[in-house]
Amino acid sequence: MKFNKKLKIALLSILGLFLLLFVILVYHIATAKPVDNAYIQISRIDFDKPFDSTSTIDIKQKLHSIAGVDDEIIIKRNVVVYFHDNRIADSKKIYNELMTKGNYNAQRFIIPANLANKQVCPVMRRDGISYKFTKFVQRIFN
Repeated sequence: MKFNKKLKIALLSILGLFLLLFVILVYHIATAKPVDNAYIQISRIDFDKPFDSTSTIDIKQKLHSIAGVDDEIIIKRNVVVYFHDNRIADSKKIYNELMTKGNYNAQRFIIPANLANKQVCPVMRRDGISYKFTKFVQRIFN
């Protein structure tokens, strides 16, 4: 009899814990703010040869002088990755401006067509239950 009562209490405690976690999850989804930096884009330029320290500084200064380019610029060997505001300038415009500021042998990296429309978030597949549940909760509270 005591074992049966302890089992019921344990099951109710576990059920209560899951219910509490579910309520917290729904609250979190309902109060989450929309992404405010959806206009930030990452672009890449591939150069023909690796950079030395002076050319790295030179490229960073020239990219910073272009309107729309953010502070974050990553340079590794012969690749430059930068963040920019796509409302101000797209990657083609930034590439063209950089090429006019210096005599570089470089190519703008363009994503292949088969990858251009691929979803990038591995957690939230549009046909997954987490995506559908999140959209459902957001529709209720918005």
